[in-house]
Amino acid sequence: MTYTYNYPRPAVTADCVVITKEAEPKVLLIQRGNEPFKGAWAFPGGFMNMDETTEHCAIRELFEETGLQVFNIQQIGTYSNVNRDPRGRTITVAYLAVIDKPVAVRGQDDAAKAAWWPLSELPALELAFDHATIMHDAIKRLQRIYTYQKRTTPECITVLQPNEIFVFGSNLRGMHGGGAAYIAHRYFGAIMGQGVGLQGQSYAIPTMQGGVETIKPYVDEFIAFAKQHPTLIFLVTRIGCGIAGFADEEIAPLFQAAHYVDNIVLPPRW
Repeated sequence: MTYTYNYPRPAVTADCVVITKEAEPKVLLIQRGNEPFKGAWAFPGGFMNMDETTEHCAIRELFEETGLQVFNIQQIGTYSNVNRDPRGRTITVAYLAVIDKPVAVRGQDDAAKAAWWPLSELPALELAFDHATIMHDAIKRLQRIYTYQKRTTPECITVLQPNEIFVFGSNLRGMHGGGAAYIAHRYFGAIMGQGVGLQGQSYAIPTMQGGVETIKPYVDEFIAFAKQHPTLIFLVTRIGCGIAGFADEEIAPLFQAAHYVDNIVLPPRW
């Protein structure tokens, strides 16, 4: 199929910033094997294919250039400075991945080397393109993540700030008659007959329709919703661990991806 466009189209790339959770965090960089900036250090990244999203591109390029596979990433920002790439008009979308500690990596594809660098050593390192700006923004986002991870959902909530959302376990019929569901209905606008999603200052996740595997799709939907509403703070209660009868050890793994979403606050044991 042939296309005709009235306006020039910029190229689109994606970059992936990987930082460890250590007391002295490290970041993964690659040494560029090709021009421009041949020999300079940069984040793993590259041009987006026509059949993928920028998120998929960032994950793919990270794997192709370093051998590291990640699945949970979050967007840092979009960078569109006119002169950021000497090859031509290029817009990049940068993503952040947080892992526990460094793993073995090696330069692959068009990356001459791949290595972990302590964040404390970066000021003396000249990064390619506008990656110094991206690094600055990645660190700010990481600090926000740690701030929310240090905060945990209180055991008893009866008052919310205007931007806070009470996340509770429900049933598909939306009969909010007991436990956290009763609190959600009485104080935070949960609607009788609505068993899923945002309602008032509350968000319902069904937990009483079967085993843990039936809860996971609703948790995934919630995490996606939280990402789409970064101005809201979601206080997750111990959903499923009351009337539904599940243990924390069964439910907490469902929220693994939530640890990388900086506006989700989880219970202490999760």
